[in-house]
Amino acid sequence: MLDIKATRRINKPIDDVWRFVVDDFTNGHQWAFGTTMCRAGTDAEDFDRICDTESGQLRDTITRIDDADHVLEFSVEGLPFFVRSVVSTWSLRSVSETETDLTIGPRIETMPVIGHLAQIPMKRALEKLYPELLDDLAVYVETGQPSARKQRELAGRR
Repeated sequence: MLDIKATRRINKPIDDVWRFVVDDFTNGHQWAFGTTMCRAGTDAEDFDRICDTESGQLRDTITRIDDADHVLEFSVEGLPFFVRSVVSTWSLRSVSETETDLTIGPRIETMPVIGHLAQIPMKRALEKLYPELLDDLAVYVETGQPSARKQRELAGRR
């Protein structure tokens, strides 16, 4: 099993960051590099969010929203066949009245043999991805604008 975590300090109060994490769950494409479109899933689809990414379509189902402890968890489907399950956890911790630490990361269970072999490159890729993702999110939450990296990506699609 892989358990990857990345943390980023965001210069906003915890309640502001929490409202963004929960209320804008379906709008990841507005700030996350590599995500071209996100939308709420329909009742027939039985997913809370569907995102088109560089690596394919991901389908997320919220499994826990804890307003008191500021924790969001969701399962992710649409990953390579050797991935059995993924649960992504986003947790917030107040540092001060104006600063919040956001920790995100997946717990990934893979199939024996091929999944275990794939864990090494997958772990390296995710350890690079998550800090960048947090940077994109922090810029968006702090400024209301996409990061420079996301803006370049958006400009390239026009």
